[in-house]
Amino acid sequence: MSFARFVAIPALSGLVLAAAAAEPVVAAPSAAPPAAAVRWPAGELSRRVQAYFAQLRGSEADGRRFLAENIAESGLPDAPVDERLDRRRMMLERIGVLTPLEVVEAGPAAMSVLCRAANGEELLAIFEGEPAPPHKLLGVRLEAGEHGQGPPRGPSGPPLTAAELAAEARAHLDQRAAAGEFSGVALIARGDSTILAGAWGLADRERRTPNTLGTRFNLASIGKFLTRAAVAQLVERGRLSLDDKLAKYLPDFPNADRITIEMLSGHRSGVGDIFNARYQAMDRAKLRHNRDYLELIRDQPLWFEPGTSRRYSNGGYVLLGEVIAKASGEDYYDYLAKHVFAPAGMRSTGAPVEGDGTPGLARGYTREGAAGGRETDNLVTRPARGSAAGGLYSTAGDLLAFDRALFSGKLCNRAWAGWVVEGERPDRRPGGAGAAPAAAPSDDALGFGFGGGAPGVSTEWARMGDAVLIVLTNRDPEVSAPTKQKLHELLRRLKPTPKRRS
Repeated sequence: MSFARFVAIPALSGLVLAAAAAEPVVAAPSAAPPAAAVRWPAGELSRRVQAYFAQLRGSEADGRRFLAENIAESGLPDAPVDERLDRRRMMLERIGVLTPLEVVEAGPAAMSVLCRAANGEELLAIFEGEPAPPHKLLGVRLEAGEHGQGPPRGPSGPPLTAAELAAEARAHLDQRAAAGEFSGVALIARGDSTILAGAWGLADRERRTPNTLGTRFNLASIGKFLTRAAVAQLVERGRLSLDDKLAKYLPDFPNADRITIEMLSGHRSGVGDIFNARYQAMDRAKLRHNRDYLELIRDQPLWFEPGTSRRYSNGGYVLLGEVIAKASGEDYYDYLAKHVFAPAGMRSTGAPVEGDGTPGLARGYTREGAAGGRETDNLVTRPARGSAAGGLYSTAGDLLAFDRALFSGKLCNRAWAGWVVEGERPDRRPGGAGAAPAAAPSDDALGFGFGGGAPGVSTEWARMGDAVLIVLTNRDPEVSAPTKQKLHELLRRLKPTPKRRS
């Protein structure tokens, strides 16, 4: 069994958010399929996506024309046209033109396209459109890594011993940090052994506080897997079912009788996003509890009929947090602390409230909304407290402890651990009532990568067999993406653990 889904980062305002590259832009590899080879679906959004890739090969005037014709008016207050053109210019300078390779996922209002930058990086371009025709674009975001649904790519070089991998990874991280392109921590482990663990850059620039392995970073959407672990526990203990209707726990929430817990967890509920126009306009200091986020989505129309499509939804996970509270009889944050963090040994993980004095937190630094490409503290972009959709704080060591606890059966059985990382439901397998339940994944079969990101936040948790990669940073996703991709490439080259003879 192999799980290879990558979770999209939360929606970020603006048209172009691109992975930064340390290397100069070079010609695209000859192996890249031409854009014409892509099998594009029909529809208005598809035509706008194709126009996006086409305008990248044109002039700035072409870019301005594209923006005028294809960007939704509702998205312009978040990032004016000139700001979007600046981002376009910055992206082209750093990684060059994008060549589409494959449509990974498509719907009337959302599409994901695997593409290759001129410097050779593979990226996933995620397009979000208005839910109603003519489906003008609300935004585009780029993520680095293997996002296709096919098998993972093979190694890009000769096999490495653990010591060789550590040396190459550290040299790369040192170089990126010295160039001002990486700030954070990186950890690679296999089994009970740590191959690499280090920290680079500053956690707080004003105080000149360096990052350490004890620094607590915003996890962004990796926090969703802490929520999924709580759901798995409650299902396993008979406290809730994935087939339950939301109405059983939140009867007053709109459309609750049409939405199941499984739809919420699988981004198939049609519930909208919390990072919307109301979020942009509100005093975010008032978001001090998971339930406070409900008002951001309560009056939003559904994106689609529940269960009929899939679109990444932070709002759906906020609802899951309240379901956990109702099903367990405990506050969401208290439940995680008692039933997930404590048994996993995650002593430095939690949901601090801005200004509460929690020590060791990394400040985030972003170009979002800053003039001239400068980086500023991301405080104005953040809520006062994270939610069940993300924004909790943790260390690399604690996230490794979560990985080990999850797959050792400390949090739930291994079959449900597979579901937590977006595998099959152990209690129901496609094929009907008579089908065999999903098997528990072995370490050798595990393969996944999950990223989280927001302004001034970029995180990664990946597994390749028994090897684990964790990267936590306090910079924008596009700044950290090349570093994370390089670490993925090195991890693919790690020599397998020798099999013991029976």
